[in-house]
Parts: sequence; C-alpha cells; structure tokens
Amino acid sequence: EGAGGPGVALSLLFLLNVALLLLWQLLLAVTLAYRHDWPRNAAGAALGWGAWAVTYRCWYRRPWSPGPPGLG
Repeated sequence: EGAGGPGVALSLLFLLNVALLLLWQLLLAVTLAYRHDWPRNAAGAALGWGAWAVTYRCWYRRPWSPGPPGLG
C-alpha cells in the first residue's frame, strides 16, 4: 500500500457506492421503459434525475454547503 493511499476497505466501499449508483440509474431506466403510464413515469424519472443533479452538481458546490459526503 502506497503512502497516503486509501485502504482496501475504503476502496471497496467506493466501488460498492459506484455499483449502487449504476444500479439506481438502470432501475430508473427500466421503470421508465416498462410501466404502463409512460408520461407519468417520464415525469417521475426526470424528477428523480433532477434531484440528483441539483444535489451533486449545484448544492454541494455552494460555500454554505457542508460539501459532498466523505469530505468531513
């Protein structure tokens, strides 16, 4: 292990979080594609993606925000 590098547990935790994010995106797409009421599902998918985008691309970058998870 290199000096100052993340430990194995932290690297594994990061990979699991990436897997959860990919799974969430996949389930969102499948829900949108295979439900009966497409316009309502499209609106729900857009709302879910929009909430994610606002949280991670806007809110966490503000000076009054506590920052993204893991920086404290």
